Amino acid sequence: MVVYGLELELSRNFRNDLSGYLSYTFQDWEADSHPMDTEDTHYLLQNQPKNRVVLGLAYKLWKNGVVELNANYLGCRTSKQDDRMEDVTIVNIGAEQRFKLPRECAFILKGYVNNITDRDYQLRYGYDMPGVTAGISGTLAF
Repeated sequence: MVVYGLELELSRNFRNDLSGYLSYTFQDWEADSHPMDTEDTHYLLQNQPKNRVVLGLAYKLWKNGVVELNANYLGCRTSKQDDRMEDVTIVNIGAEQRFKLPRECAFILKGYVNNITDRDYQLRYGYDMPGVTAGISGTLAF
């Protein structure tokens, strides 16, 4: 199996409180045979889109706090059985607050909402991804 591709990323600070990034990934592969592919049921890398684009913005809305918005575009894919996963754009939003602790430690509290447009899509053929998903996480950095 041979996997090849290209990945590019451009990031920019527009002001002290606003930054963004744009990334592009091209990925493809070739394979003559695979020992697990005896009945055309092993999907190898068909689940990977050839084209992926991510656009993100981060805005410092308050002291030690950031709001982030990103959109992920995944190109269409086709399995060996000619089942097609359409291209899709997923939009996510989140916010984080950093709390400074003694001895250069920090606690980072994050909240997020993924797939805010409630798109139906699959990352792996046959497995539907959830609709709108929300969560909270905490990280202790030291």
